[in-house]
Amino acid sequence: MKRTIPFLIAMALFCQALAAETARQPSSGWALSTTPSFVLPIVDGSFGANELFSSAWGGFVGAERAFAGKPFALRLGLGFESGGFLDADGIEVSGSRSELSLTGGLQGEKRLGSRASLLAFLDAGLGYGFLSSGDKEPYAVGRLGGSFELGISPSLSASLEASWLHKMGLYGGLGLGLGLSYALPASSKAPPAKLRLLELGSFAIQPLFPILRARYDEEPLGRATISNTGKEAATDVRVSLYLKQYMDAPKQCAVIARIEPGQSVEVPLYALVNDSILAVTEATKAAAELSIEYSGEGALSRSWTVLVYDRNALTWDDDRKAAAFVSSKDPWVLDLSGNILAACKDARSAEVERNMQTAIAFHEGLRAYGIGYVLSPSRPFAQASVDKAAVDSLKFPRQTLGYRSGDCADLSVLYASFFEAAGIETAFVTVPGHIFMAFDSGLSMDEARARALDERELIARGGRAWVPLETTMRDSGFLGIWRKAASEWREASAAGAAAFYPMHESWKGYPPVGLPADGSSVAAPPPDKVRAAFSAELARLAKLEVESRIARIGGGQGQETARARNDRGVLYAKYGMYAEAERELKAAAKEGSASALVNLGNIAYMKSDLAGAYSFYTQADKRLPNSAKILLNIARTASALGKESEAASALGKAKQLDPSQAERFSSVVPASPDAGRAAEADASGVLWL
Repeated sequence: MKRTIPFLIAMALFCQALAAETARQPSSGWALSTTPSFVLPIVDGSFGANELFSSAWGGFVGAERAFAGKPFALRLGLGFESGGFLDADGIEVSGSRSELSLTGGLQGEKRLGSRASLLAFLDAGLGYGFLSSGDKEPYAVGRLGGSFELGISPSLSASLEASWLHKMGLYGGLGLGLGLSYALPASSKAPPAKLRLLELGSFAIQPLFPILRARYDEEPLGRATISNTGKEAATDVRVSLYLKQYMDAPKQCAVIARIEPGQSVEVPLYALVNDSILAVTEATKAAAELSIEYSGEGALSRSWTVLVYDRNALTWDDDRKAAAFVSSKDPWVLDLSGNILAACKDARSAEVERNMQTAIAFHEGLRAYGIGYVLSPSRPFAQASVDKAAVDSLKFPRQTLGYRSGDCADLSVLYASFFEAAGIETAFVTVPGHIFMAFDSGLSMDEARARALDERELIARGGRAWVPLETTMRDSGFLGIWRKAASEWREASAAGAAAFYPMHESWKGYPPVGLPADGSSVAAPPPDKVRAAFSAELARLAKLEVESRIARIGGGQGQETARARNDRGVLYAKYGMYAEAERELKAAAKEGSASALVNLGNIAYMKSDLAGAYSFYTQADKRLPNSAKILLNIARTASALGKESEAASALGKAKQLDPSQAERFSSVVPASPDAGRAAEADASGVLWL
């Protein structure tokens, strides 16, 4: 007994020392335990009342093997017990007994939380008893019990145990124990280190420009040199780059099947940069990490500091970079351009090309909004374009609208964004020290010539007629900024110093980047102010166009005079210049032109004078009977005036004379006067002769 207690205490202290040293190491699945115990014999070997053996002290030293994911473990234990004998008929029985036992069994576990468990166990084995008199005897032993276990640390647990013990031929009784269990850590012996084959040589990453973030996924932003300094080939080499602040995951830059000993390979470095880089408003630094994995287990990495410029930064080594700032989907651009076009909708002309009218609306609308021209305080385009490596600052459209000012590059970006939002293709034009924009007029060069537009004022590209605009002239109307830009283009082109960059071509290399939506909105200028400015400038453009086209018609001679006057009258009418049109057409009518009478009727019809239109059409019918066009005009106005029978008769004759023309025109012959008035503003319902 005196030896038993120190033995068990020593085992407990040993377990505690091991736990303190290895508490943080992962478990191997093996555990050691020590359980000092008290044994109370209750029955004898034949299950009668125990009259021989007194209580005993002892303990177990055991080992358990658990399996990952399994609710049971294997047990192996070494037990020791020491006790005495009960008095026999009041006579003290001297001597003592001792026992050594070896048992094995199974243990089940039920977790009650992160630290507590209930355990049940069943052990069986062999015991060997010793009497102080010198006698000894082997016998079978068994044990069935359970315990409550509480974790003290990741590797050390305490338990309270109760069990039923049975020693064949001796006694059976109750055992109580208080134990400690220690989970053995996994082996910390590392596998033999492999010799490193690859070494990283040069590693360089250029400064990052947020505006070019989409480009870095396809165009390298740096390069690294990898050398094999080992004596065997490195296979399955994988190179990846990661910018912690601005990438969601590492970008795999290269996969190399094999690098031979002594071989060096240069690898381009790519990055898939996320939108967060567009929040950079001041130049900053970021950590770049290059990782290289190879041959299954080999790996090396290197960290690097890279400069990240602010979101407005760029260099002018390639003027097409400005295209990345053209944002046709920015909420402010869409909102303001839509409001401007809506304000001008009812003031448009049916004859002037739609793109030209849209250009007038945008220019006059942005003037009404209050956009001004301010030279860049840091580095104007003229200076930056000379020093190609210098870092310039360019505004996004929303920023220019917010500041209500910008330099030549800022304003060119803003205008191009508006035009692209309206579905009109644009281009950047550069001349020495300056940049402006141009847009597709919507006309081919042949159509522009047919309209008598001055070819010197246009830029011919791909058979299309492009209109250049000098966006910095904030006090000039549309015609003024057009002529100024055309002059700059002609001079620079003659010297071989002009460049033309279509936006959609530039976007292939420099995709558009927009600022993230921030919930802000833009206040549109007063619609009446925009409409008034638009109408005035549209009238000037219309006058310019019609005068050029009138000049081509000429005055005519003899019988040609009436035809020329009729043609001039029709042209004036199409541009809405009715006074000039009526003057020419009345003069042609006096000279006997039936076509002039029809066209006078068309003007009356467009001015809602149905009776006057009907009168002119009937006069023309008398001068030129059996004309399908005249009869169709009569049918239209007669129907609008309620003369249904006359309208039906005229329409029937027109169908006999020209079925195809009558079929096309019958859809605009109204069924009632109200329908006629609804069609008055529809120029497609007018047949000019």
